[in-house]
Amino acid sequence: MRKKLLFLLLIVAIMVTPLFAGGDSEKAGSKEVKLTLWNSSQTMVEWYDEVVTPAFKEMYPEVTDVEVLYLPIQDFVKKLAVALPSGDVPDIMEIEDSWATPYLTAGYFDPNTPELNRILDQMRPELKNTVTYKGKTYGVPVAPFHELFFYNLDMMAEAGITEIPDTMDEVIQAAVKMTKRDATGKIERSGFSMRLGGNPSGTSQKFWVLGLLPNGVDIWEESKTQPGKYHAGFDNEGGYNALKMYLEMLYKYEVDDFASMKDTEAFAKERTAINMREPSAAVSIERQGPNVNWVAAPMPVGNVRRATFLITLNLYVPKDSPKANKDLARKYIELATSEKMQDNNAINRAGFHPYTSVDPASFVQDRLKPGFAMPDDMHIITVPVHNAYDMAQVKLGEALPNILKKAELVNDPEGIKREVAYLASLVNDAYAEFDEYAE
Repeated sequence: MRKKLLFLLLIVAIMVTPLFAGGDSEKAGSKEVKLTLWNSSQTMVEWYDEVVTPAFKEMYPEVTDVEVLYLPIQDFVKKLAVALPSGDVPDIMEIEDSWATPYLTAGYFDPNTPELNRILDQMRPELKNTVTYKGKTYGVPVAPFHELFFYNLDMMAEAGITEIPDTMDEVIQAAVKMTKRDATGKIERSGFSMRLGGNPSGTSQKFWVLGLLPNGVDIWEESKTQPGKYHAGFDNEGGYNALKMYLEMLYKYEVDDFASMKDTEAFAKERTAINMREPSAAVSIERQGPNVNWVAAPMPVGNVRRATFLITLNLYVPKDSPKANKDLARKYIELATSEKMQDNNAINRAGFHPYTSVDPASFVQDRLKPGFAMPDDMHIITVPVHNAYDMAQVKLGEALPNILKKAELVNDPEGIKREVAYLASLVNDAYAEFDEYAE
C-alpha cells in the first residue's frame, strides 16, 4: 500500500510544476534564520503574521522572519502531492487533518517530540485521534473548529418564533415560517441555507454533520470481521433518513433551492434566516452585514442524537525540511499551539479552544457563546486517520448535488434507498482503492 501511494505521488510530482519554491532558510551555521510555513487559510496568515511571529521573534532574536506562504485550498492540495514526495518543503506545514493523512501514513512528517506531545496531552482527547498513527503522534492542532447554527433573530421575531429550535424538526418548522417568496413563488429569502454544491469536501462535511451524524451513522465504519479495514457506514436506515431529510427540505418543505444565495454571504445579506457553519463565519458576517441581529446555537438533536464534528488544522514538521531549522520550527509550533496563543485564536478567529482546562465558550463574543456551550448530550466526532477518507469525502461531495436535483425522489422511498446505496458504493470504492476496504 505504501509503495503504491508513493508511486502515485511521485508521478504527480513529475507531471506538475511546483507552484512556489520550498524553504528559503539560511544554511546551517548562520546566525540569522528565516523560517517558512505553508498554509491554505487566509485568516491564519494574518494571525501568524500579526500575533504569533512577533512574539516568536522576541523569544528568538536570531529569527529574522517567519514567512507564511498562502495558497487557496485547491492549489494547496495539489502542491502537497508534489512537494512532499520531492522533498521541496518548508520548515512547517499547516494542513487540515484529513488532507494530511496519506502523507502522515507514508512517513513524510517527523513524529512529535516529547515537548510537542506534552502540549497534545493537554488538549481534548478527541483531537489526538486526528494525529495518531500506529501508536505515534505527528503534528499538533493549531486551529480546531466545529459546526454550529446561526439564527437571524429579527426574522425569528417577525415569524413569531420566541425560542431557538433545539431539535431538527423544530429547525425545519422555523425555516418554513421564515422562508419568503415573491409573487411568482420564487424564494426571496430561504429559511435555511443548505450546502448543495461547491467544494466537494465541504459539501460532504455538511451532509455528514447535518444528515448522517444526527441519524446515528457516519461516513465509514470498521469491519467486524477484519479490524483495520472499513466500509461505508450509512447504507442503512440512518443514511436513508439523512438523504430523505435533505430532499424533503428542498421539495416538501421548500425552505431552500438551488437558485438561492448561499452560505455566509446569504446570511450576512439577510437572504437566509438560518445558516449552518463554522464559528469563524461570524467574522465574515460582521464585515459584510454589521447590522444583522444574530445569535449562534449548538447543533440540534436529530432522530438519534445530537452531534457535531471537530476538525482541525494541524502544524507538522516535514521529514525533509532543513535540518538546521528543525528545533526552531518545533519551538514555533510550541508557541502557536500554546494555551496563551489559543486564547488569542479563540478571541480573534472564533476558534474552538483545544485545551481541556478551558471552557471553549470563554473567549468568544456573547453572540457566539451559545454555540460553544456543548450540551451534555453532544457527541463530538473527528475524522479518522484513513488514507481513503479524503477521497471518500470528495466522491460523496461530487455525487450529492446531482442526486439532490432529482425532485421526484421525495416521494420515492425505494429510489432514495438506491441513491444511498450508490453513495455508499463510492465510499467503498475509495477504501478499496487504498486497500482499506472490507465488509
